Amino acid sequence: MVWGQFHGAVCSVRHFAGHEPIGQGTGFLVDKWLITNNHVLQAAGATHVRVQFVGPDGHTPTAAKQFTSSAFTASLVDGEPDTSWDFAILNGDLKEFAAQPRLDLSAAPRPIIGSPVNHLGFHFEDANLSIGSGFLASAYSRAGVDYLQLDTSINHGNSGGPLVDPATGRVIGLVTRKATGLTKQFDELVKTFEANAAAVQPLIGGMRLGNFDMVEGFQVTQNQLRGLALEIRRSANVGIGYAYDISKVRAALVKLGYKAH
Repeated sequence: MVWGQFHGAVCSVRHFAGHEPIGQGTGFLVDKWLITNNHVLQAAGATHVRVQFVGPDGHTPTAAKQFTSSAFTASLVDGEPDTSWDFAILNGDLKEFAAQPRLDLSAAPRPIIGSPVNHLGFHFEDANLSIGSGFLASAYSRAGVDYLQLDTSINHGNSGGPLVDPATGRVIGLVTRKATGLTKQFDELVKTFEANAAAVQPLIGGMRLGNFDMVEGFQVTQNQLRGLALEIRRSANVGIGYAYDISKVRAALVKLGYKAH
């Protein structure tokens, strides 16, 4: 039920620098607006953005539009930064998307902890849309923001996708990020590699073996290990994810004229 009802309204938001893809998130249509995370809009060095919807097979394009990065950002209607509720409401009332279905946001109290949930998104920057299932593991507020903790794997690229209550077929949350038990440890490891590379920078040129600069070689190695640690951290896949309660987005849309069907 969830896949059939939702897949056509969920899109990939892919950033490019020239022809090189440099980042991807997920978004979804609600009435005449496109909803995603605010941090999905951010991609340093991007020149253009491609928004693409797919068919029931999960990968065949059904609708797409390409924007310059500046034009895409300029279509922002409302939102909050990733230090707060991390949402972006953009203009989705475009002829290219006219045939795509729209989703409804829940106005009911959130499901009780332990209730099943689904999420849709383009994880690991894949071109195919995926669906995940799990449970609402916890719900809490921190610094004025309402979080939903999920017992389901959220991965890079899922950001901005809808969290769905399968019992009602309505969106209850905005998927934002994952957490892994190794996140903090990898952060410390990355800092160590960065510190090592910075510490030997003044010594470059002072220790050579023939034409080989041993210090520079050490620095290159530390930077390579840093990149590897970042990739492992990004790809670590465990069953913990987070979403923001959809109430803040819904309130913003109501001010813009949204009425649930």
